Amino acid sequence: MNVHTSFKTILRRYGNTVVIRRKGRTETTNAFVQPLRRRHRLYINDKVVPAGYFDNAYKLYIGDREHRFTYGDGSIIICRGEEYTVVTCEEFVVGDDEVYVWAILSPKKELKEDDYDVID
Repeated sequence: MNVHTSFKTILRRYGNTVVIRRKGRTETTNAFVQPLRRRHRLYINDKVVPAGYFDNAYKLYIGDREHRFTYGDGSIIICRGEEYTVVTCEEFVVGDDEVYVWAILSPKKELKEDDYDVID
């Protein structure tokens, strides 16, 4: 048994149920989706997060290598009723075995007319 097979068993047993929508398809899988703590997201989108700021908005996704994402591919990840888009995604490899993919997720936001006036 390789590391990927063991990890897939752990995901099935302990992971969150996740729905992935992209390119007209819907897939259901298991993944770990957890809050991305402040110390891990100091420079998301090239913006420094103020010290002490913590809002649980971004999530860390760890899932099966068969469900990889690319920034801007239009993927919507749904977990526990919340929708997210992908900020970045990479694979984690042990030896020659690609074990899982991790991604940073951002809450999906519907733009309102007032949002167009907001300056970053």
